[in-house]
Amino acid sequence: MPASSKRNILFLILIAVLLLLSGVLYYMLSSVQYYYTVAIVWIFTVLILLWYGNLWIFNALDKKMPWLGRTSQRFFLQMFVSVLFSLACINITFYLFKLQTSSAPDLAQVLVLNVYGLLFIIPVLSVNFSAYFVSQWKQANRQSDELREENLRSQLNSLRMQLDPHFLFNNLNVLSSLIEKDQGTASHFLDKFADVYRYVLQYKKEDLVPLVTELDFVDAYIYLLKQRFGEQLQVSMNVPAEFSDSYYLPPLTLQLLFENALKHNSIAGDQPFLIDVYVEKQALIVRNTLRPRLNAVPSAVGGTGLDSIRRRYEFLSDLNIDITINESFFIVSLPLLEID
Repeated sequence: MPASSKRNILFLILIAVLLLLSGVLYYMLSSVQYYYTVAIVWIFTVLILLWYGNLWIFNALDKKMPWLGRTSQRFFLQMFVSVLFSLACINITFYLFKLQTSSAPDLAQVLVLNVYGLLFIIPVLSVNFSAYFVSQWKQANRQSDELREENLRSQLNSLRMQLDPHFLFNNLNVLSSLIEKDQGTASHFLDKFADVYRYVLQYKKEDLVPLVTELDFVDAYIYLLKQRFGEQLQVSMNVPAEFSDSYYLPPLTLQLLFENALKHNSIAGDQPFLIDVYVEKQALIVRNTLRPRLNAVPSAVGGTGLDSIRRRYEFLSDLNIDITINESFFIVSLPLLEID
């Protein structure tokens, strides 16, 4: 049984017990004793109603109007609904218990009751809101510190991956081979090589970069890969200009996906290894041929590169990356972000 249902049942049981108790006491006590006893029972009833009722209001409004993004509207709405509910509980229960002790309350008693009720409710709700916001602030601050630390770690991991000695060694070998064969191509390769490292050094500390900037970097990165793998690697880039100019994503995201694809799949074979980059709705799709290495980790979904990207998106927005694996392709959907 859900926790909310258990709370509702407990709430109804408590109210029934209190009402039954007041009826039993009516026959057991003298009028004076009964009056004060009923007053105590009334106070406990009001407190229980206010506690569970405002808790229900809080949870219901959380589903309809979360605090994030609409804080002011949520504050005033909840204050209004909670005050209205609390006054209704106080008045209805006071009327019922008053009938058990003497007669229905007069107008003066009702006015005094509501004035004292407001004087009690508003400070209690204010303290409740303050305690909630402090609790949320501490939790958000803790999560922010954890995500910031993870974000920094993922950025450093990205930098280490890009500056990996094997990556450097492979590209220097390609450069050395090109110098002997074609100095013009070697010079162009060196320019692209410098562009890759310049991008890493320039944007490694940034949270977001324009999509067009990331795509320019990937062009240089792909050029290096093509010089290494030749026609065995085929990359298709199809991103409309309006997307590349208007949207953002975490830096080195595409590089991490390319690195992940090359790390977990075999490039050699009769058929070329394909990597397609395109836009679908408001997401950048990176799809690569699924051709797992024999010694590859069975589940690349939780790999370091993908986990790094997932954590960065959690840090920057409430959007998540989507990963799809079928018989032929490994597909990652990256939400494109906007800056207000």
